[in-house]
Amino acid sequence: TPSWRRARELYERAIGLGNFKAVGNLQKLTQAIQNRAPLMDQRVEIHGSSRTDMNGKCGVVTDFHIICGQVFNELTVHDLSSDRYVVRLDSGEAFKVKPASVRAEGTGKAK
Repeated sequence: TPSWRRARELYERAIGLGNFKAVGNLQKLTQAIQNRAPLMDQRVEIHGSSRTDMNGKCGVVTDFHIICGQVFNELTVHDLSSDRYVVRLDSGEAFKVKPASVRAEGTGKAK
């Protein structure tokens, strides 16, 4: 599945190697992340998950995956319910979680 963190790392590497076309692509990716995955790199709390043992646990969003469709083509239509945040819990474990089951820590509101 497409990983936004990996795409960001590859664009940064390309820029470091002198590929200046990658600058525009990185800017587009950054904007897409802000629009589609606003909790990226933030502390979150899991809630409303079908895995009740996960509810109430906190961690940091480390990545965002689009399960189907293309990451950078805004014209591609796909089922948004298949998108997943990758959350690294305070315990060190990492899980893919539906965006509807993640909210900013301490807010009590999904984002």
